[in-house]
Amino acid sequence: MFRIWIDENLVPSALPLLDGIAEIVGPKAPLSELATCDASLVPGSRKWDAAFMAHAPNLKVLSRLGVGYDNISVPDATAHNMVVCYAPEAPMVSTAEHALTLLFAVAKKIRPLDIAARKGRGYAHIDHLKGMELDGRTLGLVGVGRIGSRVAIACRAIGMRVLGFDPYLSPARANELGIELASSLEALLNQSDVVSLHVPVLPETRNFMNAERFAQMKPGAIFINAARGALVDEAALTNALARGHLSGAGLDVFQKEPPEVGHPFGQFENVVMTPHVASHTDAGHHRLYETAIVQALQVMRGQKPQWMLNPEVWERRRT
Repeated sequence: MFRIWIDENLVPSALPLLDGIAEIVGPKAPLSELATCDASLVPGSRKWDAAFMAHAPNLKVLSRLGVGYDNISVPDATAHNMVVCYAPEAPMVSTAEHALTLLFAVAKKIRPLDIAARKGRGYAHIDHLKGMELDGRTLGLVGVGRIGSRVAIACRAIGMRVLGFDPYLSPARANELGIELASSLEALLNQSDVVSLHVPVLPETRNFMNAERFAQMKPGAIFINAARGALVDEAALTNALARGHLSGAGLDVFQKEPPEVGHPFGQFENVVMTPHVASHTDAGHHRLYETAIVQALQVMRGQKPQWMLNPEVWERRRT
């Protein structure tokens, strides 16, 4: 029977996938048990680098419970002969829906209006809290992959013009989605009433949205980030909000997670914050675990998984 290390509790709906096949080790097992494991299901809470991988000499596969893999050093895993898999399609639906939820919540000023209603305040007290009508407005998508594409389709359906900036997006695919390709990132930022990020964290995308790029955004625009906190210079975003250049922000991710009590974003009534829960639905969690488990079992059985980040390890094992 295989042994699989995990740092968090397995969702109950995934247990039948392992019945009679693998034993779960964790999340409270001593670290010494990691040396006895064949695979690990990897949440985003632990950094898997060379130092930690040294505790797992028999590990064949790291199967990420998510689409982002910035907490795994893929080069270190490759050096340790570990296959790294991820689940790019599993959180797609839930994350896209959450990005849309943040967009609507900020545009319609749901947070301050909810507070006003709870205090018994009527129209006379909230005349200054006018929302943004999205029909006819421009959505700028920075990254038009699986999640960004779903956001584009939904926003087109409510009458928004959609601009996309993504070096990997072909004109044919843009036409299929009914979106316009922006000539540059600056052009997209200048024209968009709402900007939504959907890119991975890479060395070149850390603090991607900085003071210069927030200044390029249209005055009164809304900023949405349900991708990764490391993409945003939080001091620059705080400044853009404080001086009124942006009319609001919807944020599911932060540089440090969870965000600390008293985080600067908390001072703004036009900011909606959620604690990195975009994929946190029953269906989304089941797909994450199902994809991660299936791929871990495939590697341990000598079968090629669908979503590998370092296929050279797989090829090395076959020779």
